[in-house]
Amino acid sequence: MIFLPTKQYQAIHISVYFVSKIESDAFLYRFLLARILTSYTETYMSKQLLSKKLNALYGMFITNHVFVLKDYHIMRFNFVFPNPSLISDDAMLDDIVQIIKEMFFNRKPFLASVFEEAKRYTINEIQSKKDHKFAYAKEQLIKYIYLNHPYGKSITGTLEEALDVSLTETYDYYLNYFLNDTIKFYVSGDIHQELKDKLSVLKSYERENVIEPLEFNHVHKTIQNYTETLPMGQAYIFFAYHLNVDRKDPLYTAALIVNMLIGGYPESMLYKLLRETYYLAYDVDSKFEYDKSYLIIYAGVNIESKDLAYNIIVETINNFMFDGPVSDQLKEAKDYLRNEIYSSLDFQDSMIPRQFSADLFGYEETLDEIMKKIDAVSNEDIMKVLTMMTLTTTYTLSGGEDYEV
Repeated sequence: MIFLPTKQYQAIHISVYFVSKIESDAFLYRFLLARILTSYTETYMSKQLLSKKLNALYGMFITNHVFVLKDYHIMRFNFVFPNPSLISDDAMLDDIVQIIKEMFFNRKPFLASVFEEAKRYTINEIQSKKDHKFAYAKEQLIKYIYLNHPYGKSITGTLEEALDVSLTETYDYYLNYFLNDTIKFYVSGDIHQELKDKLSVLKSYERENVIEPLEFNHVHKTIQNYTETLPMGQAYIFFAYHLNVDRKDPLYTAALIVNMLIGGYPESMLYKLLRETYYLAYDVDSKFEYDKSYLIIYAGVNIESKDLAYNIIVETINNFMFDGPVSDQLKEAKDYLRNEIYSSLDFQDSMIPRQFSADLFGYEETLDEIMKKIDAVSNEDIMKVLTMMTLTTTYTLSGGEDYEV
């Protein structure tokens, strides 16, 4: 159990991580479990009863996050409640520990009504994806980048799987696979000894497994271009550049700054060019997904502007890869990255995920070390990163030329 003490916040966060190797045929089960497990416990046998109890625990709430990170499928459950040292309630921590134990461990077969509700929710989530067009477009892009690789599969599983899944096989997965995950507990906040002592009983549930690396050795040999139309009044344009720089690579910080320079902040090249010079885009962004070796550029534009915007992005990135940044651009991007890091320290929500990632990938950096790495990034480092970028996939989702608003 990892404790992250800080006196800056008045809330306590407890995160439970379940970490598994990535298996495509398990995605649906894990998506269902995220909902089933947080719906009821043995003591509070319905959503209503559990919700009532959480409200009685001074507004305690639970969030869950299911995601893929490099070689791992991760489920994070986060419990947030007021610092018990501020409340005269001796039973509060005992109640919270009991809820956590009942929620995840030693469960009896799931209630059929809860399973069916989770199944309906999942089916609806899958069937309504096209209603959430940006999320749908990003998922389509990922599918086209990674093809049949597990990275390309939706975190929800497929509609066919959701329609066919049964309570028995979901409970079997929970019993024989989920409970054998790597399990870790993290706690952040103003931590006192009584809280540590009360939570220590959860340590017995922690476990550590060796998870084999996921093979990823394919990159499209030629650029793959995809287009799709839906009833919508805009166009979403995506460019995916393969960039094989992992978290421990000496060029990692330079890769972060390249991302900032391209489209990662309001003073970036594409942001200023598409929004402020040509007035073509209402949204511009880029993201370096280091765990999956890709830098992804996005622009949201009006339908009539999509071809021009597409060509400007191609020309701008090609020129940038040849010329690199001027000194003022590099300095501004470094300043913005520093400010982003400093700002993240103001949010308790970022403490546990940051430490979990450091533990998962085996790195530990102080704030001073991070800032020194940013300072040390040179124009030569930027050019090295740019030479490593390879455009492999483009995807455009739009309403079509004849769509009427």
